Formats: sequence, C-alpha cells, structure tokens
Amino acid sequence: MGVEFPQKDAEDIVSQLLGGGEENEIIQSITKEKALIHIRLEKRKSHLVTIVDFGSSDDAKQLDIKDLARELKKKLAAGGTIRDSWIEIQGDHRQKIRRMLIDMGFKEENILVDEEVKEV
Repeated sequence: MGVEFPQKDAEDIVSQLLGGGEENEIIQSITKEKALIHIRLEKRKSHLVTIVDFGSSDDAKQLDIKDLARELKKKLAAGGTIRDSWIEIQGDHRQKIRRMLIDMGFKEENILVDEEVKEV
C-alpha cells in the first residue's frame, strides 16, 4: 500500500508551496536552467539576421520571450521580431547574445552557437 499523489506538474507544486507570490520567478529560473537555446545566423537577401531559437514553445512562453526580445533589441540597438518560439534580431550578434543570455542566468553549456551562415 503506497501513497498516491495526484498528477501535478512543476508549476502546480511551486504554486502550492509558495502561495503564488514568487511563482513566475521560480518557474523562469527553472526554465532557464533547462532551456536549450540555438543561436544561428541567416542571410536573407543582403541582410543578416541572428536567430535565437528556444526550441519548445512552452519554454518560450514560460520565459516570456517578448520581454527578453525587448531587452536584447535595446541592448544591441537593433531591430527584431518574435516568431513562435524564437527571436529574430537584425545583424550578426551571435556572440554578444550568447554572453547576454549567460549574464541573464541561462546555462552556458545549453547555449549552442552555429558558426555557419544559412542562406534563406
């Protein structure tokens, strides 16, 4: 005879433990620890675009990539947009974005930078 636990995910458990106050911060912190990020460069016509791909749209939602994109664009003084689970930044900013993400709390070993330029 074992103890059975109801089916709960990490969000439910964190919310229950904290009472909802710091829930988003902790969920973002957990997501930053596990997020696998691919940074690549695409050439579109004669323009370069840096793509920061979070892979999973669930991770992107939990990280609130709208705020993340806004902060990256501001610090890089570059334009950009959000598509599904990735951020597009105008120009080649692969290494700068990698350093910025590490400073924001993402794990260095989970940030993969593609050195090749993909022509689209």
